[in-house]
Amino acid sequence: MNFAQAAQLAGVPQEKLVMMSNRIRSDGIDDASLGAMMRTAQQKGLHASMIADIMELISVPRAQYERVMHNQGLFIKQTDTSCEQTDVLESAVCESDAAQRDKRGTFAHAFTKENMLTFMKRFGVIVFWIVVWHVLDMVIHNRLVIAGPISVVASLCTEAAKPGFWIIALASFGRIALGFMLSCCAGILLSAAAYKVAVVRAFLDPLVSLLRTIPVVAIIIMLLIWVGNQLLTIYLSFLIVFPLIYINMLAGFESVDYKMLEFARVYRLSPWRTFVYIYRPAFMPFLSSACKMALGMSWKSGIMAEVLANPIPSIGREMAISRTFLNTPKLFAWTVVVMILSWLFEKLVMKALDVLSRPLGRYLGVKDDR
Repeated sequence: MNFAQAAQLAGVPQEKLVMMSNRIRSDGIDDASLGAMMRTAQQKGLHASMIADIMELISVPRAQYERVMHNQGLFIKQTDTSCEQTDVLESAVCESDAAQRDKRGTFAHAFTKENMLTFMKRFGVIVFWIVVWHVLDMVIHNRLVIAGPISVVASLCTEAAKPGFWIIALASFGRIALGFMLSCCAGILLSAAAYKVAVVRAFLDPLVSLLRTIPVVAIIIMLLIWVGNQLLTIYLSFLIVFPLIYINMLAGFESVDYKMLEFARVYRLSPWRTFVYIYRPAFMPFLSSACKMALGMSWKSGIMAEVLANPIPSIGREMAISRTFLNTPKLFAWTVVVMILSWLFEKLVMKALDVLSRPLGRYLGVKDDR
């Protein structure tokens, strides 16, 4: 069982299971919390074998979860299913898929209504905070302190009408995106090397710990001296994101089930198949969780670097100019641009990771042993 399958069975996000596994691996879990977790899983229709597999996946010691299961009256036994497979996991997934198909066929209208209600709730929350923002602007009535939504929208339209607007926005987007993608590639490759070679890990761990503790402002000042203002954003995004990707990917590689690796050796699976079918399902939840955290950090640090270094063209430079001339509506307008670009980039990255997390068996079943 991998995190994707466990999340599907338990009905929880993969990121939550990954975070739970990391916390249990480092701090452990008491019997009371574990018992509550098992009762919740049982209420969702999971039988004892499935609960045991999930407990094993999230790093709960075998003796502990067997003791708690016994106290809860849960006993592992083989059950008959409508699937022809005898394996408990495959039967559970098959049953879950069938149940989901029935739900989609029977309650499609209810799901549509639920999605509409969720959208309306989110829209209502956004409208509420915009109204609060407008009221604050009217109460304070000082354009130097706060700019209201109407003046910000007007300033944003004015900036968007200028010929250099898209060049400025795309320049900052390109710098931050390039630094992020380079850090992802380096983090994945170096974590794989550290997982396979102990010497590599011994050399990389102190460097990663150092990058995690150095203040961002100190890194900006040093990079400004070393690489100049035009390349500062790329290097800073790389150094901020790299530790997160490296640490989470290393944890993902270490979460691989050794029984599955033994299975791959016994049946002489090629390195490519071993990576696609065993390693990839194990580390993708960790990579998704790391990227979700790193995306926001890369944009915050990148824009801060541009404000201090003033590369041309850049959003940070426009913000610095707005600060100098006390043009608060323009400052807020460029902040809105940063929020939109950050949101779009996060959606693109998470969608790509979602595609890479999907099963690839039917595409790689014939020519994947090259």
